[in-house]
Amino acid sequence: MYDAVVLGSGVVGLSIALEVQSRGIKVAVVARDLAEDSDSFGFASPWAGCNWFSFANGLSDPASDWDRITYKKLEKIAKERPDLCLKVPCWNVYDRPKGLDEELWYKDIVTDYKDLTGSSQNPLPGNKKYCNYFKTWILHAPNYTKYLGEKARSLGIPVIRYRLSSIDEAYNMNSIGKVNLVINATGLGSKALIGVEDDKVYPARGQTVLVKAPWVKECIFHVEGFFANKDGEDETQKAPPQAAYMIPRPGPEGHVVLGGHYRVGDWATNADLVEAERILKDCYNLCPMLAGPDGKSWKDIEVVAHNVGLRPAREGGARMELEERQIGQNGNSTHIAPGSIKNSLGRKVAVVHAYGVGGAGFQNSLGLAEKVSDLAVGYLKSDKSNQAKL
Repeated sequence: MYDAVVLGSGVVGLSIALEVQSRGIKVAVVARDLAEDSDSFGFASPWAGCNWFSFANGLSDPASDWDRITYKKLEKIAKERPDLCLKVPCWNVYDRPKGLDEELWYKDIVTDYKDLTGSSQNPLPGNKKYCNYFKTWILHAPNYTKYLGEKARSLGIPVIRYRLSSIDEAYNMNSIGKVNLVINATGLGSKALIGVEDDKVYPARGQTVLVKAPWVKECIFHVEGFFANKDGEDETQKAPPQAAYMIPRPGPEGHVVLGGHYRVGDWATNADLVEAERILKDCYNLCPMLAGPDGKSWKDIEVVAHNVGLRPAREGGARMELEERQIGQNGNSTHIAPGSIKNSLGRKVAVVHAYGVGGAGFQNSLGLAEKVSDLAVGYLKSDKSNQAKL
């Protein structure tokens, strides 16, 4: 019935499913949490900021290519759905001059890039001394995720709620039938999914404050060292990095997302109100207009909600690769394997892994989907050729 199954219906999984379908591959999506579950802590997508602000470590980082492709492709989405995606000014301010080795790799990709250090722009946000300016994309995270789910269904891609205990189950589900290719976009689920069990996967807790400030139309970032892990030190032993950013949300609500917070290895999903106060104060210092034309302090900012999400991060960066395997190779005993697995033990199959992107899911989703689809198409062509020979 189907050529492949995508596991996961966050922004990465759904973007992959749509891209794979566009290549002529019949695909189904299976996930514990679905795109419409915008209040679920089971996946990170509904809780993201979110905008395009690359974390890639230069052009040698594969993520730079994913980000570059996504930046270009978001143009089409913005034209079709300006309520979900808009291009706005972005001010990236910092306290010390950047060396040549720290120059933004994407300055020739984004629109209207300028180094405003020493410019007549006075004062810079937060009275910082240095600034890079460019125009970037903002997305309405929960609504964009829902849009991807709705688009998938409209194209005939089934999105099935089901909690898999092992990756082997996905190759022969009753509702889908036999497939030889699975695309694993389970995010944090890859830490515990039998057959994957990647110990390098960890949560990077994020917390934001959603506020109402319809007069704020620009992004401001002060995130120096926000994701740093210098000299090989254990991130879990460090004090949480301090950062501040503000991202307006597309749509008529006039909402702005304030952050930032990055705490490694923390699974807590309740809001930390001390941290929320710190975020409000730091963002007010960057942009007093958050409190409105008549606001006197950070206490005048209109808070809508406190949100917490767990970024699906991975030591060493995201995993994006094709793995050829056999069902049952991870030690599924015939005595304890579910029937769907027991009847297929030893069958040669493959999985394309696409997880561990951390907080970069939206900004590299379309590029990652393109690269994953290249691997999927290549494998399926090879697999069909081998089947024909048999």
